[in-house]
This record gives sequence, structure tokens and C-alpha cells, in this order.
Amino acid sequence: MSNVLYSVTETWQNGFNGKLAVGSPTQTLKGWTVTFEASFNITNIWNAEIVSRQGNRYTIRFAEWNQTIAPGQVVNVGFTASYTGTTPPPVTNLNLTTTTTPTPAPLPTLSINDLSIGEAQGNAVFTVNLSQASSTPITVSFATANGTAIAGQDYTSRTGTLTFNPGERAKTISIPILNDTLVESNETFTVRLTNPQQATIAKATGTATIIDNDIAAPPPLPTLTINDISVGEDKGNGLFTVSLSQASSTPITVSFATANGTAIAGQDYTSRTGTLTFNPGERAKTISVPILNDTLVESNETFTIRLTNAQQATIAKATGTATILDNDVAPPPPANQAVTFNIISDWQSGFTGNFSITNRATQTVNGWTLKFDAPFTITNIWNADIVSRQGNTYTIKNASFNGTLNPNQTISFGFNGNNPNNVTTPPSNLVFNGNSIQPPPSLPTLTINDLTVTEGLNANAVFTVNLSQASSNSITVNYGTQSGTATAGQDFTSRTGTLTFAPGETSKTIAIPIIDDTLLEYPETFRLVLSNPTQATLAKATGTGTIISNEVPVAKFNYGEALQKSFLFYEANRSGALPPTNRIDWRRNSALNDGKDVGRDLTGGYYDAGDHGKFGLPMAASMTMLAWGGLQYNQAYTRSGQLDELLSTIKWGTDYILKAHETDSQGTKAFWGQVGLPSLDHAFWGAPENMTMARPTFKIDRQKPGSDLAGESAATLAAASMLFKASNPQYANLLLQNAIQLYDFADKYRGKYSDSIPEIQNYYNSWSGFNDELAWGATWLYKATGNTSYLTKAEGLYNGIGRGWTQNWDDKSYGVGVLLAQETGKARYKTDVENWLDYWSDRTGNGISYTSGGLAWLTQWGSNRYAANTAMLAGIYADTVNDKNGRYANLAKSQIDYLLGDNPRNFSYMVGFGTNYALNPHHRGASGVTNINDPLPNRHILYGALVGGPTSANDFAYQDQRNDYVANEVALDYNAGLTGALARMYQQFGGNPLTDSQLNSLPGITIPNVGGV
Repeated sequence: MSNVLYSVTETWQNGFNGKLAVGSPTQTLKGWTVTFEASFNITNIWNAEIVSRQGNRYTIRFAEWNQTIAPGQVVNVGFTASYTGTTPPPVTNLNLTTTTTPTPAPLPTLSINDLSIGEAQGNAVFTVNLSQASSTPITVSFATANGTAIAGQDYTSRTGTLTFNPGERAKTISIPILNDTLVESNETFTVRLTNPQQATIAKATGTATIIDNDIAAPPPLPTLTINDISVGEDKGNGLFTVSLSQASSTPITVSFATANGTAIAGQDYTSRTGTLTFNPGERAKTISVPILNDTLVESNETFTIRLTNAQQATIAKATGTATILDNDVAPPPPANQAVTFNIISDWQSGFTGNFSITNRATQTVNGWTLKFDAPFTITNIWNADIVSRQGNTYTIKNASFNGTLNPNQTISFGFNGNNPNNVTTPPSNLVFNGNSIQPPPSLPTLTINDLTVTEGLNANAVFTVNLSQASSNSITVNYGTQSGTATAGQDFTSRTGTLTFAPGETSKTIAIPIIDDTLLEYPETFRLVLSNPTQATLAKATGTGTIISNEVPVAKFNYGEALQKSFLFYEANRSGALPPTNRIDWRRNSALNDGKDVGRDLTGGYYDAGDHGKFGLPMAASMTMLAWGGLQYNQAYTRSGQLDELLSTIKWGTDYILKAHETDSQGTKAFWGQVGLPSLDHAFWGAPENMTMARPTFKIDRQKPGSDLAGESAATLAAASMLFKASNPQYANLLLQNAIQLYDFADKYRGKYSDSIPEIQNYYNSWSGFNDELAWGATWLYKATGNTSYLTKAEGLYNGIGRGWTQNWDDKSYGVGVLLAQETGKARYKTDVENWLDYWSDRTGNGISYTSGGLAWLTQWGSNRYAANTAMLAGIYADTVNDKNGRYANLAKSQIDYLLGDNPRNFSYMVGFGTNYALNPHHRGASGVTNINDPLPNRHILYGALVGGPTSANDFAYQDQRNDYVANEVALDYNAGLTGALARMYQQFGGNPLTDSQLNSLPGITIPNVGGV
């Protein structure tokens, strides 16, 4: 007996949710259809589709995944409908129709064997076997097909039909093998079975391997190579070595002759020609070429020696290049050359330094060298070249494009340095083009402090300007206020003026009146800038004043608890061998063989969502967003006690990225961007600890590039290096080194990763291309290194912002816009970002869609994550660049509050937060069941996970159903922006994370007795 039952599950004014329960206790239902009559209007349906509506008569049929219903199983078809009147209209004439077919008796199966045969043995005889004898005749067609063996060259093609008479169980197919005289690898061809009658095919293809019987040609002759050399102009002779790949039993001769390059015979070297003879057993000979020393200051020059006319050998490398290193010192330039050195950024064991050279003479400098002593090691240099290093003394020369220095022109070059003592000492004993550079008399330096002040009656922000040392002269410096997010005339009184330090004085103060208001607002900042000092220099010219509102903020939620629980979600999605600090009771080690199929350890990292694939682009994008939030709101993480959890979460991701990064002497060789095949993964519903399916591994490399994947991974490592700099500088340096290599690879070998890994195209296709990730990665590397070439590249790659979308795992242009607005202050970036945020905060109908309860709704799949990502970026921009009368800060707060429960449903979209939250997120491990349609609720609470959210701009267009992966899935990127936004909310409004004992009391959570991260 088949049943269909109708019920109303939820009602509201002029609308309701209904359910049709379809099933049978005894029968399998196939291709089922439900018809009924009702006077309401269905606006949304799930787990089925509407075939037709004629008047009030609806016809509804199965969805793709539930066409067959097993005995005892029930499929719940849900829908949302509107109606007129006071109560939902009834359903009449409710009918269920289905097609069931008897299960036929299994047919016997056919299989064909594989075989190997010598090339000279005549025929390859395949055997086709029937699993059991049949009472009726059975036929099957067959045909040969080329593999590496070719029909007509290696074998004779055959097609035909086999007939098994009743009782027969084996037949043979004989394929003639063609014997040839070629020395070749073993080759294969196949015989394929098709079109069986009265049977099925269990193994359709038989492979024949033809074993070659021909004798290889004699071994090749040994090969000759000549090396390249560098030789100082004053060293006398350039000595080339000609090498033989292997010793020979017969004499070998080869001719040689020099040839000019930029070096000229008779001026720079003495030309040579001749013949080398290798006696039996000899493997190396040398050619000595006299080098002529001169007194010209010139670039390094080259000449070559070419090998020709080899006897009893072949030539593998015919040309050796000699580079003559010039040893002449440029004549001293006119006086008044200035060389200055600055430290751009310092991270304890490493730093970025910059030299500026100014020509203050009236003559042009053509070519320059700079020599200095440095108690550090230069690891990377730009805009100049290292000539030599002897002990601690470096000699640097101009690059090819900046050797000419016109009067009053300044050029700069920069470098990264390692300092094992964690103390950066400036270089000393500077010599420019042979002239010792005497540092100018040291002037005292001026600095101004940063401060925080609470607004109130007669409040003042009192800045202190300090002089590094007392002076015998009067010192003056100008000052002036500048608006930031705080506005002169509304939040503070603007001031300009001049400070005078009398001889002996070392400290002065400047008081800026703070204007008290009655607005509840976020902390705002303004600047006090020093300029035009006399008899002193500026060491720190800008003081930042932060104004704290004295109105008491009202927090709607415990943001500290929400921030804390977000990290529990990331722990629940960890892959690999879990650490002793694991807090999730129902998680154990899993996927411990990841990468073995390619000979690499790719265990660890994170499962992407409610499934068990590991996908490089969304994983890295999530780690970058987490790191950005940690850098921007570090104080919140420290105060809340969640900094260790943040660092642990990010390090679990960056450790995996380091494993996936494969290098050689040329830098990045490959990057492993995916583990697991989605089609296999999605066919399994169960915990990751119970997986048995194959988990193949996929990569990008120089032949199949992925600039988006590599660029995002570089961004992750660069951002994380800044975050780990204070607590783990050695790890931070490792991250930064790998970030630079990955970015160089992404930039040099350009292409979309989803073209190189087509298996990902249906899931995480690179729709936005790779320019956004290249700009994103360059911006983060600029922030991490201070190397302005990265900033230049980022600005060149930036291509604006589309206001109708937002930051996500695929498109980073929004984050790039915010970062460039922060770093440069340029109007272009500020205008782009504010046009975008204005559109998202416009609730008049001219901007993004809004639900009536206040959710900024972008699209049906994972709508909540887009609101959370926008909230994070809007908050950062409001706090650091500009906040239009609180518009962007309000956007950030309203979206987070909506997600935590400030909505018409009073429903928390964060699992385990509040009292009314999602119980059945689409997550295999948390479900605790092996059937997605199991009617029991999830066995485990997936604390902290953000579920997808409403599927339309309707606060009630969401159902807490496990099989609804559009509205109820969770993912790494869903929580990434949310976590940073929650840190901001905690910094603004506070909140108390749960204590360890409170966490321990949560079902499925245990706090191990293990300290540290």
C-alpha cells in the first residue's frame, strides 16, 4: 500500500508552510507523482518539483535524488504557499501514482582476460568467459582498438560476434601479431566486448601486451660539454674545462676557438684556437685563455669558446661563456653626494631596508657602486645588484636601468635582510664610487605619541612631542590636526601652530579639545601631524588620537561566546592526525593516506564543508580572511583570550599549504590544490573517520598553471607571517619565504587553476579569473615586506569593484580595494569601496535586496556568508578609512546581529549559539548517521558553524533540513568573514567567552588538560 499524507507545519498571515509525506511500508515506489486540488498558490517547493498547475489542480513529481523510495522510507516534500482568507485552504483529491517493475532474474556475465605475448609468437588468443551456463543462446560483439600498438603495424585488427550455445561457457578470439624489426618499448592494444544479448558484461576490455623481441642498437657515443666561467679582470687566465660524459676506449678529439661577445679579442682577452685530444680513459681537459687587464671602468664583459668537429664523440654543450669581472673603480664623483639608509619594516630576525642616493652635484653620475659594512645578510635585493661580499663588506652596483644619476636626482634600492641577533644595526663605512660618505652631524629627532581619550565635558587629547636629546639651539616644529573617521568641528576642535623648544628643553604638549556629543558611536580617530622642523629631524611625525564614546554601548548578544564557538567549527572540520588539544569528542584521526597516490604527505588541512574534499582555493581564502581579522582586531583576540585559538586555527591551514608547496632550484615547481574527487565524496554519507573511497590528488605546475590558487595561497602565507611575527618569528620567516616563491610562480606562469584541475569546475570554478588573486597576493606581500614593487604591481592589476557582489572565495577585488584604500589613501580606491558599500547599505530598493527583517540578501546559495563577508569589510573600512555618518559601521553591526538572532524568527544561524538555532546542518560528521534522509536530528552539535541561510529575500525562506545543502550547508568560507566581524563586535561591545568549565559542560566538547597552542 502506498501513502501520501498532507499537513500544515507553520502558518503566518496569508502564508504557510505545508508538507506532503510520501512512502509505503511494503513497496518500493519508483517514478512517483502526487496530484491534488487546492486554492492556494505555491511559491517555493523542495524535495520535489511542480510538473503542472491547471486551475487549482497541481501535479508534483519526484526530485532527481529521490525518484525511488524504499519500503518503510518516507520522503517529506515541503512547500511555501500564499492564500487569501483566514486559514490555509484544504487539499482535496489527493492521489499518489507510481511505476513499479519486477526485479528480473540476474543475467549471466561476460568477461575477457588480459594477456602478454611475444612479438614473434604468431597469435594473441583471448578467452571470453561466461559466469554461468545459459539455457538460451548468448551473443556478444567484439572489436580490437589501438593502444600504443597500432593495427596494421603491430597486429591485425579483428571484429566479429561470439555465440555461446546453451551450456557453453568459454570462447576464444585469435588476433594475429605482426613481427617487426624495430627496437621499441612493449606495446598494448585492446579487445572490447559490446552489445551482449541475454547476458551482461562484467569486464568489457581485454588488454594484450606485445613483448618486443628486437635487439637495441649499440650505446651512443660519449658526449662533450664545456663549462661557463667568471674571472676577475686581473686574474691572468680564464680556465675552461671540457668534460667527457664517460671514458672511451679510443682516442677522442675536438676543435675549439674563441669568439667575441661584449669582450673584444686583443683588448680584453687573447684569442685561442686548437684541438683537444682525450686519450683512452681520460674524461676532462682544460683550455686556458689569457685575460688582459685594463684601467677602464666598464660593465662586466663576455666572450665564448665554441667546440666543433668532434671525432668519436658528440657535443652536448658546444659553447662556454666567460664573464670578465671589471676590477676598476669609478673615478670619485663631484662632492655633495648624499646616501641615506632607512629601515622600512622590522620583524626581529628579519627586516626590509632602503638606501636613497641623491646627486647634489652639478655633473651627471654615469654608473655607481656603493660599498658598506653590514652586520646582517642580504637575502633579496631590488633596483640594484650585488657585486661581491667579503666578510661583512658588501659592494653593490646600479641595475641596468638606474646607472645614470642626473643633478639633484634621487634613486633608491631596497633589500630584505636576516639578522640572527634580532637587533638591526644600520650599515656603516659607506663608500660611494670610491668616496667615503661622511654622515651629516646628528640632529636630535622629534616624535609624537598616539593616545586614546574618552569624550566628555572639557575633555582634551593631550599629545606629547619629545626631543631625543637636548639642544643648544632653539628648535621649532609646526603642527596641525587632520580629520580621520573623527571630523573636525563635530568630534574635535582643529588646531594648527608652532612648538618652540628652548635650549635644554626636551618635551612639549599640545592639547586638542574634544567635543562631547550624545551619539552612541564607534571609536573614531584623528591625526596630529608635525612638519617643517628646524634644527631637528622628524622620527615619528604623526600622532593618532582615538576618541572613545562616553555613551554606554548596548550589546544585543554575547559576542565573545560567538567568537569562541566559531573556532570550534574549524576544529570539527580538521583533517589528518588530530592534536592532543582537540576539543571535539566525536572527531578522531582521518584521511591519513592523503597524498600517498603521488608520493607526498598531504595529511592535515581542513575538510571544505559538510563533505570531505580538501580544496585549495576556498581553504586558502578562508585562512587569509581569518588572518586579516586577526591583524585588524588583534586587541580583541588578546582581550577575549581567543588569540591562541586563532593562531592554532590558521597554523593548521598554513602547515597544510606548506606541505602542498613543492619547490626546486628554480622556485615553486608544483602546488597540490585538491585532495578527493567530489563525485566519489558526495556519494558517501558518513563520518570522515569511516571513509574508504579513493582520494586522488591534483596539482598545478609550470605546464598547467593556477595563478588564482597560487596567488591566494601566497596571500595566506604573507598575512599569516605578519600574525606570527611576534610569537614565532622563525615560522613567520618560513611563511614569508614560501609566500614570495608562490607569488613569483603565480605571476610568471599565468592561468586559471580550474582549467588545470578540471575536476573542480562544477564546484569551485574560478569565475573571476586570476587577476584579483594576483593583486590580493601582491598587496599582502607589500604589507608583509614593505617592498614597494609589490604595491606597484597590485595597483597595476587592480581593476575596480562590481558593487552588485562582494568578497568571497572566488573574487578578492573587494578586499584589494579596502587594503589599497588603507595603504595609499587614494581617492580611486575610496570611491570604489564606498560606491560598493553604499549599494549594500541602501534599503530604499535601489541597492542590494533586503529581507523585511534586515538581512542584506545577495543570492540563494549560502546567503548568510555574503552578508558576513560584507560586514567584516564594512567594519574594517569604517574603523580605518571612512565611515559615512556611521553608515558602514551600522551595516556591519546589523548583519552580524541578524545572523545571531535579531530577526523575525528570533533564530540563530550559528549552530549552538543562543537557545533557538539550527539543529540539522548539512554535515556528514555532525549528523552521526549514514543516511542523509534519516528522520532523527543530528547526533552531534556542530558548535559555531554558520548555516547557509534564506534562499530568497524572505526571512522565512529557510528550513532546518539536513538534505537542504543550499540553505543549510556549512563551509570554511562561511565562517571566515563572520569570525573577523565577530572580533570587531567584541572589540566594540565586549562579551564573555565561556570558561573552560562551561565549555566542558557542552555536549560533545571536552577541554583537554594540555597547555599551549
